[in-house]
Amino acid sequence: MKDRMPSADTVIFTGRFGSGKSETAINYAISLAQKMPEGAQSRTSAGQHPAGVILIDLDIVTPYFRSREAADRLLHKGVRVVAPSIIGQHLDTPAITPQILGAIQQSVLPVVLDVGGDKQGARALGQFSSAISQGDYTMHFVVNPYRPFTDTLGGLSSSIADIESSARLQVSGLVSNPNLIGETTTEHIIQGHAKIERFARALNLPISFVCVERQWLDALAPGSSGEPASAVFSQPVLIVDRHFVMSWE
Repeated sequence: MKDRMPSADTVIFTGRFGSGKSETAINYAISLAQKMPEGAQSRTSAGQHPAGVILIDLDIVTPYFRSREAADRLLHKGVRVVAPSIIGQHLDTPAITPQILGAIQQSVLPVVLDVGGDKQGARALGQFSSAISQGDYTMHFVVNPYRPFTDTLGGLSSSIADIESSARLQVSGLVSNPNLIGETTTEHIIQGHAKIERFARALNLPISFVCVERQWLDALAPGSSGEPASAVFSQPVLIVDRHFVMSWE
């Protein structure tokens, strides 16, 4: 990591469909768990696996990408997934459950939330806005400039405004995630990030960090013996390993 990524007790990731929001939330949670000091982890109810970070899956908009699908694998990496009940998965806005509210209100472990990227998804988060606002929180909006709704400044600004209004929470910064999945090139990453930097300046929002898939590290920083992609980006870099495979890949 070139610099430390901004952190808070509660870190929220939201973004439009195709932004890579859930991948970002998962990789961020794993990265955070790896940095937890020895002894800071807690045990799960089964007492088998230590958990250093709680990942709350509130994405009711795109079930195809729900992080609860990777819950078992994440637990072995120090991340415990908390999600709405099975019944709640089929509602427009999941009922507040003791597990979700309790995870937000506890102060022992850091919390990462994966939230749907439209008004419907943000309303799920809005249920917990009062509890979240009582603590220290950061809300990141993940931007892929090659996806609809966030490929223009107007679209991005409108998307952020919708989320903030429905969630009753404020976006703290942007996460730069320029990619075209299997068709990505280094030019796409560099040019897409430059576009996001222009958006950030116009919106007066910082870029919290840049997502770079592991396979691109050498290409972006050939011969670098230091931190990956440090020669390209001025912001911190989150190295991304993909946990979801698209049906057409």
